[in-house]
Amino acid sequence: MVGCGTPMSGEVYAMTVTELMERLQKYPQEARVFVQGYEDGFDDISMIEEVTIRPFPDLRWYYGKYEKTDPETSLVGEKAVLLFGRERSE
Repeated sequence: MVGCGTPMSGEVYAMTVTELMERLQKYPQEARVFVQGYEDGFDDISMIEEVTIRPFPDLRWYYGKYEKTDPETSLVGEKAVLLFGRERSE
């Protein structure tokens, strides 16, 4: 497994699209790409979406670090690419 690196104390590691593409070049082009399943296992990537994110305002251990925000109404936001697995209803 290739890790994303080890952040320094207090530093946040954020992979970019360019870095992801560079890392994926090292693997067979016909290899499938997955995301982790909800509880266990793996799922195919079913959708890729450009989103605007911001740090989660009331971060709890069970939340992700970021939340999706509306770029039209939010004063804070960063463009990001979100990879989706299958829908939970499937």
